[in-house]
Amino acid sequence: MAKVGFLLSTGRTSTQNIGSIAARSHPTAIIEHEGLGPNYYSRRVFRRPKAFAAALGTNIAMQRKLIEIEDALAVGISYLDVGWPAFAWLPYLSKRFAGSFAFAHLVRNPFQVAASLTTHGLFSPTIRNGRQFERRSMIHTSDPILYNHEIAKEGMEFSPFERNLFHWLELNQYLLEQHDKEGFLGLFRFEELYEEGPNDIKKLLDGFLGEAKYDLSTPPVDNIQRTLPEKIASPNSKLVAAVFELATSLGYSEHELRASADLDALNKRYASTRKPGSN
Repeated sequence: MAKVGFLLSTGRTSTQNIGSIAARSHPTAIIEHEGLGPNYYSRRVFRRPKAFAAALGTNIAMQRKLIEIEDALAVGISYLDVGWPAFAWLPYLSKRFAGSFAFAHLVRNPFQVAASLTTHGLFSPTIRNGRQFERRSMIHTSDPILYNHEIAKEGMEFSPFERNLFHWLELNQYLLEQHDKEGFLGLFRFEELYEEGPNDIKKLLDGFLGEAKYDLSTPPVDNIQRTLPEKIASPNSKLVAAVFELATSLGYSEHELRASADLDALNKRYASTRKPGSN
């Protein structure tokens, strides 16, 4: 049976490469990486389900995209979006495509995500790239409804890295709350996707598209690699504590979190261009 699938994350979680692997192994399915990019306008509806109707009514591109997906589904063609900017629409999508809908939650180490997002210009005013994603898709400390609203009160003083870390915190908390919805395929960790032997990439893509063989031997697809615009300084202690608490509930150990939060290591890693796939 054909399915409509969305792989949801914070960004910087290997979704380009996942999409490439899926497309090679499922040539009859429609696979898109960030199908509408920032034009889902998730910030308009984040934690605001009553805003779905009005927001969709003014978003012609999204209306057309959903009709295209319905048309594909009607003739037995599966659709998979492996990007992240549709995250706030999850409750709406799960109802619209009920019975055919599937989604998964992909998470990556918070400190590496925040550093990688910062290199891509998110919340970094000195970098021109990323402005549309920042305005339309990223979660801001000034947004009207937030889970971590007490931490957000200090957000005016946050650095770009801290703002991206807050985005990781809010988005993963939100996705965690959606795990009881119909069609949930599971929580997957970036760090475990490509392990040798039985691996999560097969479990993930089989869940969306049906069983297949996957070629993991080709070079990883990661078309954009950038460097930090400025050195990462010590982040807000309340923010870090909340990130540690959520990350441990998502399967990360305190040891690996402390190691990845090391500022010297972060600055060294993201001050230079990484190898494709390392984000």
